[in-house]
Amino acid sequence: MAEVLLGDVLHKLANITVDKAIEKALSLYGIREEVDKLSRELNYIKAFIKDADRKHIVEERQMQLVKDIIDIAYQIEDAVDIFHSECPEKLPGIRGPLGWLPKKISKIPFIYQFQEEIKKIRGRISEINQFRETYGITMLGEDKIAPPNPQLNPIVDDSEIVGFDTHRNNVANCLLDEAYRSLAVVSIVGPGGLGKTTLAQKVCNSGDVLENFGKPIWINISQAYDLLKILKKIAKDLDISSSNTEDESELAIEIWKFLEKKRYLIVLDDVWAEDLWDTIKNVMPDKNNGSRVLITTRFANVAKIADTKYDPYELSALDHEQNLKIFLRKAVPKKHQFSDGPIDDLKSLAQEFTAKCKGLPLALVVLGSLLSTKPYNFHEWKKLLDTMSWQVDGSKCIDVIATSYEYLPLAKKLCYLYFAAFPEDFEIEVKTLLRIWVAERLIPQEGIRTLEETAECFLEDLVQRSMVQVSKKRSDDSINYCRIHDVLRDLAIQKAKEMNFLIVCSKPDDWKSCKKARRLAFHYSPNFCEPMGDYANPNIRSLLLFGKSRKLDCSKYRVLRVLGCMTWMYLNIEERVALQIFKGLPHLRYLKLVSNIEDKKHEFGKWVRGLKYLETLDLERSTHGDLSEWIWQVKTLKHALLEFLPYNEITHGPPASVDLRNLQTLRNVRYSESSKTFGSPNITEVRELIIQVDEKFSKEEIVTLLLKLEHLVYLGIEGSNAIDLGKLIWKDFPFYKNLKYLKVRSYLFGDDGNEGMLTTDIDSNKTMVLSDDMLPPHLTELRLIKYKFVSDPMAVLQKSHNLKNLCIMGLEKEKEKVLGWRLI
Repeated sequence: MAEVLLGDVLHKLANITVDKAIEKALSLYGIREEVDKLSRELNYIKAFIKDADRKHIVEERQMQLVKDIIDIAYQIEDAVDIFHSECPEKLPGIRGPLGWLPKKISKIPFIYQFQEEIKKIRGRISEINQFRETYGITMLGEDKIAPPNPQLNPIVDDSEIVGFDTHRNNVANCLLDEAYRSLAVVSIVGPGGLGKTTLAQKVCNSGDVLENFGKPIWINISQAYDLLKILKKIAKDLDISSSNTEDESELAIEIWKFLEKKRYLIVLDDVWAEDLWDTIKNVMPDKNNGSRVLITTRFANVAKIADTKYDPYELSALDHEQNLKIFLRKAVPKKHQFSDGPIDDLKSLAQEFTAKCKGLPLALVVLGSLLSTKPYNFHEWKKLLDTMSWQVDGSKCIDVIATSYEYLPLAKKLCYLYFAAFPEDFEIEVKTLLRIWVAERLIPQEGIRTLEETAECFLEDLVQRSMVQVSKKRSDDSINYCRIHDVLRDLAIQKAKEMNFLIVCSKPDDWKSCKKARRLAFHYSPNFCEPMGDYANPNIRSLLLFGKSRKLDCSKYRVLRVLGCMTWMYLNIEERVALQIFKGLPHLRYLKLVSNIEDKKHEFGKWVRGLKYLETLDLERSTHGDLSEWIWQVKTLKHALLEFLPYNEITHGPPASVDLRNLQTLRNVRYSESSKTFGSPNITEVRELIIQVDEKFSKEEIVTLLLKLEHLVYLGIEGSNAIDLGKLIWKDFPFYKNLKYLKVRSYLFGDDGNEGMLTTDIDSNKTMVLSDDMLPPHLTELRLIKYKFVSDPMAVLQKSHNLKNLCIMGLEKEKEKVLGWRLI
């Protein structure tokens, strides 16, 4: 991370100003020379950090040195960003175009303050160099980390290798016990990292349990539970229409009415509070039909309070043979797993590793994944075994996991620490995470890849190392949602706090740690909902908000880069109150709001226009109205995710006159006469596009333009005439080499049904011929909504070998018999 951060700082110093008058001022007062000297020193430091990363530092003195260097980089970053924030576009002057400059630099406060900061920073660097020489801190010597092994094991589901077959059968027998028909609670008890959640998943996915109960309702509880959220999750899983209500009593009654008609299985995962069962049991009817509740918890007293009919099932540590099997399946490359040879030489080391993990599956999986990244030989394994700090007992595996963290490359360490920002058991949307990483400049440029593509590789590596878990995948097997185990999250929070990288605020006492933090994550709850106040570091770079807060005011954070409001809030911009939220945030690169923005005077749009560094604008779950006049003036924009609205209210796409060559994502805009630009020379990097269209456009024209988007991966077309447009695009699909997702949706107006028609037979001009050579070669997901089928297209669609997900919605009832399908 330090190397990436220093690179960004050096770039800022080299481009500190483009105004001639300000540049002249910096030169005349000697500041330019000071900046150049600082840049040369930073280049040496950057080389030092790169060497540290290659040799993998583990000594405390070396680690402290790196922390000091990161602090210096932060100081420089603050000085430059504040200089830019306070610097006028032009120096006021009275003589000539370069302006008038006073003899005393103190007459120009923002330049004087910048000079003083540079002096302090150079003094700090000299001090660190003296410490380094005095205490003999170097990075010389043998490299302590080997180059990555290119033969990485494929990403696998850890539930496949942590095989608690006996435990699974025992728990399943309790759930299926026909001798006891009353509602009962079955509890799995054990310390963190022992595999309680994995075992519960295996039980719920077993065939006999699914056959008996159907799909279970799974609720993640964690330490600070919110009853309303739990009830809403249950109601949503049961598809109860009132799941969006805020009334707990109403929800409880609806859930009771629904559950009393069926046999059900509800899983409460990771319960901490003893009073939870007494709080929630009133929504679970007992109809003597064999319904069950499955609880996982670390605490035996929680299990005993919930129910006394079944003794808590205490999950014990695995035996030595099971340990060894799990460890080897993760650590040994696949090609060696079923052969003799090197594995025999390493078996004694493997047994030592597994003994150190004390039967904790999470520790075994993480440690095995770490070894899978190294060359497969005795020397590398022995070196790791000798250098690790082993302090693991039956209730703790964080020390083993910390070893995997220490062996991460520096850039990936900071990406991992970002997981500390998210609440426990939070399902993280991958695209959101990657865009934040990029906005934070945590991702280095690698070849011709986009930064987002490199960030995705970083995430996949963290998954490969078993430090991050995959929650959901897309149809092309890329990761859609991910999460992190609570033990790994505890490690991330601990390390992030040590480095002042990020602080999580979830209770009032956490304010004390905010003064030096560079990033803040607020987890608001009914017991913690006070505003941020004056506690935080005014130079914080990122602010992520979860839960409902009373107030949001970011005007004090002049150099904020990332502002993510992850849950719903109300912003009344019409009264100009909320403009204070964003006032003075020129460095903002990432903005996500989930809110209702009342903006009749277009104040929000005008403010967005002034964000000259903005890369991601995510308003997809906000109500904001038409922003056409403002947002396309932001030339740095990469990802524009706007609100889904009816055609006549939605934001127009960018006009042909704008330069948006960085744009990769464009969601929920309308194609109109003023925005015929989707394939213009200035907008060709788009990967994801969702547009709304109507009958006024020239279909041939927009198809021609779309075909120029050669990087397109996701295409969504919606509107009254989308089907006709879709018919034309079908003919050109073989040219979409990268297209994986296609969605075509028609809005029908009136009884005449302005529908397109699709057939596999040669027909009149009213229909089209669909053949297998018309499908995109790499299409994995296809959604057709309100298509009018003349004949069954499955004979053709089934020939698309990569197609995994097919969704056809809105069929007419009379077509069911013709096609032999059921209406969706």
